[in-house]
Amino acid sequence: MARTPFTPVTTAASGVVLASAVAVDAGNGNEWTNTGRSLIEIFNNSASAVTATIITNGTYNVGTTAYAIADVTVAIAASATVGAGPFDTALYNSATTTCQVNWSSGTGITARVIVLGTS
Repeated sequence: MARTPFTPVTTAASGVVLASAVAVDAGNGNEWTNTGRSLIEIFNNSASAVTATIITNGTYNVGTTAYAIADVTVAIAASATVGAGPFDTALYNSATTTCQVNWSSGTGITARVIVLGTS
């Protein structure tokens, strides 16, 4: 599945104009390059609740057994805006250093990724 990339906006002490949120890709999911300083802002402009599932790629080892860490689900109520993050790179980054998200529905859902810059 080819995920649709988000283009993160990096903040600065002097301020930046935040990019408009874009429609999510419910069929393929979305991803962005994750530095560990990002958050995703999700806007639900529909009349139904939706769920965003942030994929984890880490494991918890007990002795010689590795247990997968459960993905993180984010509930977004109808007509609500939710922010989630930051996403630790060791836990959330895929093999291509991206953070990946799947959607229960894409109808009326937009999102944007904001990265906290350095001063």
